[in-house]
Amino acid sequence: MLARAREWVLKKLLRKEEVLDLRDPAVTERIFRLELGGSYRKYWDNLARSKQLAYFAVAGLPFGELPDDTNLEEHGRQSAKIIINKLGIGKDDEVLEVGVGVGRLASHIAKVCKSFTGIDISKQMVKFAKKRLAHLENVKIIHHPKSNLSLFPDNRFDKLYFQIVLIHLDREDVFHYLEESYRVLKPGGLGWFQFYNLLHPGGFKEFKYAVDLSIKLGGKLRGRVQCYTEQEVRKLVAEAGFKIREDESYLGPIEQNYEFEPPDTDWHYYLIAIGEKPKSIGNQG
Repeated sequence: MLARAREWVLKKLLRKEEVLDLRDPAVTERIFRLELGGSYRKYWDNLARSKQLAYFAVAGLPFGELPDDTNLEEHGRQSAKIIINKLGIGKDDEVLEVGVGVGRLASHIAKVCKSFTGIDISKQMVKFAKKRLAHLENVKIIHHPKSNLSLFPDNRFDKLYFQIVLIHLDREDVFHYLEESYRVLKPGGLGWFQFYNLLHPGGFKEFKYAVDLSIKLGGKLRGRVQCYTEQEVRKLVAEAGFKIREDESYLGPIEQNYEFEPPDTDWHYYLIAIGEKPKSIGNQG
């Protein structure tokens, strides 16, 4: 009976026709509830129940405004530009985005590469992404309801990236994705792996918010934000087989010395590892 009541409340909160004031913290606290689901797929499908909530889930409040097609596109522009530059994405590259969401970054990155593949565990997110990216002929968006890259053969992609994705996964799933990333990248291929920094005040605030939002209520929100230290990120990426590109990564213990203006406030507590799959075993080290 209790479970049925919770499901009714969730559907009422997230019903498609409802327009929510997402600038109100009380509203967002009602959205991110334990009832969202015990799996990543259910969590993100429920969050993406409507277009408004899907956009909010991937971008928050772009420039302090309620998310729409215009500001969502602009919000992803600078982040996409940084990823393109750091991975050296060019016209001959086949690129994979894991956790494509509604295509906030894909709409920019797909325009500069040979082919773009985006996967997401949420069928709802994929629906919105396909609609937003339908005009791009080199784009393939796939719903993959598993926490792996089993859709793809070894040595398939030149570049891949995870942006605002790994922070929502349990450590075991993160490491498995890193191993899978190594497998599907071509020798010499590069991966962008973004995390939140537990030791930065902003990162710890995110961690504390997850504690207050779910743990204190007697459970764990499946897609809750999880944070790491620089040493943990280095260990996970290296153990997956990657050589960390120190010249392109941002792995300062607390602060990052960006040579660009951070696109959003949470970039101040990012940890970004650029991993390279060695061209040969002899080059690994």
